[in-house]
Amino acid sequence: MRKIELKSRKWLRTIFGCISFTAVAFTFQACYGTLDDDFYDVKFTGTVRAKSTNLPIKGIKVTVNDGRIYYTETNGSGMTDENGNFDFYASIPNYEYFNYRDNIRYSADSVRVNFLDIDGIENGDFVDKIIIINPAHKNEVRIHVELEEKQ
Repeated sequence: MRKIELKSRKWLRTIFGCISFTAVAFTFQACYGTLDDDFYDVKFTGTVRAKSTNLPIKGIKVTVNDGRIYYTETNGSGMTDENGNFDFYASIPNYEYFNYRDNIRYSADSVRVNFLDIDGIENGDFVDKIIIINPAHKNEVRIHVELEEKQ
């Protein structure tokens, strides 16, 4: 009989502890709210074509990064398919910052989109291109870019 009482008490303590913890968590959220998200996700889609022929370019690496990080690190990336189309998601920061390395002030939404020909001369040799855009809290951004061939 004593063992049943001890198990019953232990079980009641566990339930009471869980209810208490849940009440504290809800009270904290009610007082302070949820944490702000410093980033939002944007879908980047578009096409890459050759400037001289207007034909789609396969094998171009498209990367998105903000000014806080080095060129090799990305917030998102994708590759163009045989039709020159790309499609990927990237995380965009919600705050302003100054890049001392490039001496550029980025707004809360400015991002650098890099177009890099990584396959060499397989389908032509193209000049890399960097553009700075402002996705302005959009869900999707479409980009159409023409790359020049290297001489």
